[in-house]
Amino acid sequence: MLASLSFALDLTEGQPMGHALRADLISLELAARLDLPLQVRRDLHYAALLKDAGCSSNASAVCELFGGSDIAAKRARMVTDWTDDLQVALYAFEQSAPGSSWFERAKRVAAVAKLGNRAAVRLVQMRCDRGAEIVRQLSFGPGVAEAVRTLDEHWDGHGHPRGLKGDQIPITARVLGLAQILEVFTGECGPQAAIELVRRRSGKWFDPTVVEACRGLENTLARWSAMTTRQLRLEVSRAEPGQAAVIAGNATLRRVAQVFAGIVDAKSPYTGAHSVRVAEIAVAVAKELGWKKEFVEETRSAGLLHDLGKLSVPNSILDKPGALEPPEWEVMRMHALYTERILEHVKGFEWLAFASAAHHERLDGSGYCRGLVAEQLPELSRVLAVADVYDALSTVRPYRHALSPPEVFAIMDRDDGRGFDSECMEALRSVARGIGGGEDTARAA
Repeated sequence: MLASLSFALDLTEGQPMGHALRADLISLELAARLDLPLQVRRDLHYAALLKDAGCSSNASAVCELFGGSDIAAKRARMVTDWTDDLQVALYAFEQSAPGSSWFERAKRVAAVAKLGNRAAVRLVQMRCDRGAEIVRQLSFGPGVAEAVRTLDEHWDGHGHPRGLKGDQIPITARVLGLAQILEVFTGECGPQAAIELVRRRSGKWFDPTVVEACRGLENTLARWSAMTTRQLRLEVSRAEPGQAAVIAGNATLRRVAQVFAGIVDAKSPYTGAHSVRVAEIAVAVAKELGWKKEFVEETRSAGLLHDLGKLSVPNSILDKPGALEPPEWEVMRMHALYTERILEHVKGFEWLAFASAAHHERLDGSGYCRGLVAEQLPELSRVLAVADVYDALSTVRPYRHALSPPEVFAIMDRDDGRGFDSECMEALRSVARGIGGGEDTARAA
């Protein structure tokens, strides 16, 4: 499940789906060559899958700092040599207010330069601390948490956020930090060039012993780079250290879903707890419709994970105060498809993947991203549709204030029976009446 959900974390870092899995395979290969103990390799395995769990927490701050796409800035960050002043200057200029006038971009670059190293440390600190906290929420041990927390530390002490040096950095972070750079540059310029790059950074960014363990890895890197997401998932399963899989029951699956809902909602200040609220509203509607317990629990999971694909949407679009341009709308619409592509990899979630991703579809075919019509829409999608819109209208957005329940229903009623299922709308009204009305209680729903 974590291997599948890691695809969502790849998106928020601007990496192709499968980045974390390839970094995991590289890490485990290096760990075997270094003859690291089994427990260290297990910590490394889970740290690789969750290494970017905290990345959504600083997305809004990155967007605000540069005035552009947080995803583009993060993607470019991975291929920038921060010891090269020219590369750093070019990075700052390319990411600052793209599309604006030269004057506006120059002002933005000057503001970024004024903040200097403090801004970088703050952003990395946010991501690392949040990532370590998520690891703890998922009940992994301190070894996994520390690997995630210290991922951006460098061997020479010039990394972030604490400036750890040499053996002060856990071996898991030293291996994984190299592995993720090796994976990115393999995709950018090929295995041989990637290995040459980490060799140049030996003794600076990377532990020389770990760099030496990369010798002769080119063919293996090329093979992993050519794998599909499904092939990667199977390869990671086979490579699991000790082949001691953790069997997750319903309570664990619920906790994982809640944690990933939090990762999605942390991306924007306007969507805090949106996924949790949608899940609660959808569950209440499902109960009102008389659904069986197992279907109600399925509804909860679908509500929590329905917006996973939003991690692919830059905050410059998510938090835009004005109307979206057509190209921006295309990016926004694609988040539903990404939700499906991620969830369909989770064993047992194949049906949930389709139903969750269809929460923006409408009975008359006017929704997105496939334009499905009534007979193609499962009941679960219909319930999620009304729950999602009710919560969205009831909360503050960058382009409007929160609406009261009567205002919400005045808008939604226009599409009753045409866009929204009438039975689901009636159940939603009953749920809202049961809550007692009022803007604050609507948000609590």
